Amino acid sequence: MMRLARREGMILLNVLLVLAVASVAVLIMVSTQDIEVQRSTRLRDAAQASAFARAGELSAVTVLRRDGLTAAGTDNLSEPWAALSQQEIAVPNGRFALAIEDEQARFNLNALQTGDPGPIALFQRIGAALEVDPASLIRIATVARVAGPLTDDSLIVAAGVPRADLDRLSAFVTVLPTTTGVNLNTVDEPLLALMAGDPEVARRLVQKRNERGFLLPVDIAAEGAPPLPGTGYTSDHYRVVTTVTVGNVTQVLDSRLSRVRSPGVVDVVVTGRRRMAG
Repeated sequence: MMRLARREGMILLNVLLVLAVASVAVLIMVSTQDIEVQRSTRLRDAAQASAFARAGELSAVTVLRRDGLTAAGTDNLSEPWAALSQQEIAVPNGRFALAIEDEQARFNLNALQTGDPGPIALFQRIGAALEVDPASLIRIATVARVAGPLTDDSLIVAAGVPRADLDRLSAFVTVLPTTTGVNLNTVDEPLLALMAGDPEVARRLVQKRNERGFLLPVDIAAEGAPPLPGTGYTSDHYRVVTTVTVGNVTQVLDSRLSRVRSPGVVDVVVTGRRRMAG
């Protein structure tokens, strides 16, 4: 009788072991399927986010090309390209936002390449206003003069300029592929004040620009501002940042666009593109 009971106990134990192994196998199968479903969902969301981001970039290319054809004499903040910026809105299963900025609203370090005193003096005023180490300013100007045209700030960093100084300058300074002028129709008032040498003149010019939408050369003269070499009223370099969230995936597409003009033809090309996870 005891032997029978022991035998039945062994059978029950074997059955329980089989059931346990089967349960683990089923759990592994279900977990694997869940992982595959999650992976497929994430890939789908990433593809959709990428499509939305590229659509934002393409919309900027289209608007800038059209603007170059229909309003070649001015680029200002009342035009359709500036209105393209979009605060975060809902899209299917996510959110979308777009920011566009005129990169010629800042001082281009490649303007230092010529060695002309005007850009050098302006750069010194910018550095002083932002409390940047004069030694860093000298190094930056030297690199731009010797190694320019610069395409980014890597050579400047290699020359020993602290990243903190470059970050401080970034509010007023950029690096563009060619020698470009500062667009008086998009420049911010603090930089315009440094350019004009008079904060009150800059305030009045910005007020007039806000009222009409743009400035003309006669406006500069009417305010008694000194000649502003290295400036203009149009731009060909822009930056577009598109931020898209779909499901649990966030993508940021940072695009740099350049407008190429020739008689009767305007093209907009992507000169740089960085895709980042949000």
